[in-house]
Amino acid sequence: MSWFILIVAGLFEVAFVVTMKLSEGFRNKKYTALTVLSGALSFFLLSFAMKELPVGTGYAVWTGIGAAGSVLIGMFFFQEKRNALKFLFLSFIIAGVVGLKVFG
Repeated sequence: MSWFILIVAGLFEVAFVVTMKLSEGFRNKKYTALTVLSGALSFFLLSFAMKELPVGTGYAVWTGIGAAGSVLIGMFFFQEKRNALKFLFLSFIIAGVVGLKVFG
């Protein structure tokens, strides 16, 4: 169950970053509120998951989900640059997260 909670926490981390971008420097009140909410949920769920998971593994997986998800959202929804090297290094992040799950 802790791994599921950690994955959800990572998805809220992605939501946190995306809504922060959409908040336009915290000028858009709706997205500012969503930023605060998603950030709080992300941290809360991370802390709950780390009751049973090692701190290093939990934090690395949470950060990896947030980083990889943010890069993908940026490329597909915010027209950020896409190239083979970006996908290669993104796959390293994903492989690291999977490796921590399998061998952690």
